[in-house]
Amino acid sequence: MLGVPERYKIDKNFDIKTFLTGELTKQEKQKFKEDVKGITLTHQIIGEEIPSLINNDYNYQAILYFDIKANDLKYSNFIGGILQKTVKPPAVLRFIDNKGNYLYCFALKRLSKIDSQEIVIDDIIFTQRSSLFFPDENATLLDRYLAFTKILNTANKLTFYTEIITKAYLITYKHLWTGALRALDTNIFYDIEKMNKIRTLLKKIINLQNHLSKSITLAEKASLNSKIKSSFLRLNEIIAI
Repeated sequence: MLGVPERYKIDKNFDIKTFLTGELTKQEKQKFKEDVKGITLTHQIIGEEIPSLINNDYNYQAILYFDIKANDLKYSNFIGGILQKTVKPPAVLRFIDNKGNYLYCFALKRLSKIDSQEIVIDDIIFTQRSSLFFPDENATLLDRYLAFTKILNTANKLTFYTEIITKAYLITYKHLWTGALRALDTNIFYDIEKMNKIRTLLKKIINLQNHLSKSITLAEKASLNSKIKSSFLRLNEIIAI
């Protein structure tokens, strides 16, 4: 998956019940069991080839790659939300339905300030769906830029995963910002602060556009358009630096 080397290959199948924690309701557990047909840990990046990061905020000692067989990709948000909370290390989830359609889910996690044994999800994204049999532009871009050997920032596992999720954002929202694809070929990925800022701005623009579509007064529309324009300008400034 995504060009992860053979040395990290695991291919371990898990019982679906492994991921059904006590925090889930009876209805959620039942829905999960109905929607998920199989979960396989395909790869596990461990060791110090890419240094681990352990401090008060993060425990990034491994990056896990899972294949999840689902009845329908429309359930991926529900399934992914549960799995990303249950799996403590950073995880790459690939959902595949019985027709060969797939999408990815990525989530940035940090340690809870209240309980260091628990994690908090700071950011999560689901990519657009593609086909294993008929690769589209989205699939081609993901395979090209998220491939193991194409990740530039290998300072530690946090920067490595941050680059993956940031590239996923740029590819998923390539039609939102004209500079998105251009950004993929810049050096911003060597700077984790720039990566975090880009995702924050893209989410801000999406939120502002949602508000714009529901706004009524001209004054409100003008204010929202101004904020959107300002966010786009800031994005362009970041990749120009």
